[in-house]
Amino acid sequence: DGSATITATSGSVTATATATVSQVATSVTLAPTSLSFSSVSDTATLVPTVKDANDNAIPSPTVTWATSAEGVATVSSAGLVTSVADGSATITATSGSVNATATATVSQVATSITVSPTSLSFASIGDTTTIVATVKDANDNTIPNPTVTWSTSSSSIATVSSAGLVTAVANGSATIFATSGSVTATATATVSQVATSVTLAPTSLSFASLSDTATLVPTVKDANNNTIPGATVTWATSSSSIATVSSAGLVTSVADGTA
Repeated sequence: DGSATITATSGSVTATATATVSQVATSVTLAPTSLSFSSVSDTATLVPTVKDANDNAIPSPTVTWATSAEGVATVSSAGLVTSVADGSATITATSGSVNATATATVSQVATSITVSPTSLSFASIGDTTTIVATVKDANDNTIPNPTVTWSTSSSSIATVSSAGLVTAVANGSATIFATSGSVTATATATVSQVATSVTLAPTSLSFASLSDTATLVPTVKDANNNTIPGATVTWATSSSSIATVSSAGLVTSVADGTA
């Protein structure tokens, strides 16, 4: 592009004409035509090639850039595309009356996952707690509504729902796994029932002879009214001179009276 003076000479006389070259864009192409981003804030540059009607490249052409969805991907005046959120956007480069497009697709890929809390303690069967998973991409951006698969190492101790809700089933310990893509995080669920009530059967014993025996059966329950298997029970008597009791709840009559 530019201007030149053309001179024609014959003998001692000359004439001039001015030649002006100003290429007009008749085509524009982009490279690449498709962009894929696996993290938010990733960038890639689109390179435009603008040509005239004779297929000659136009050096340093004026190109205007636009995006169809700034919430998904933005584009700078230099063709630098930046991912913003999952989705798809069309990037348009315009030079003169011609334009070209490229597609930018953003699909965050999980590269890390954390769970909170990482340790759960249950004092009663049937108690529940929800574990919250946070999944991030390679640029440490949180992935909204990520797909997380939950599992437990022992469903007989603690179960976990598809939403991360952990439920105590029996005394013991289980590992809860949260997996998103190729990354996994774990939490430990420990169930240890705490006694909140104890009842005895029978509640009254009558002995007609000394050295007679009867066994008291204790039922120990947690806060959710679940029986605690193998509960530790300590036995005592108010008067060992009248009736004794063993560590197994065996009551023996010793003398007339009430204990």
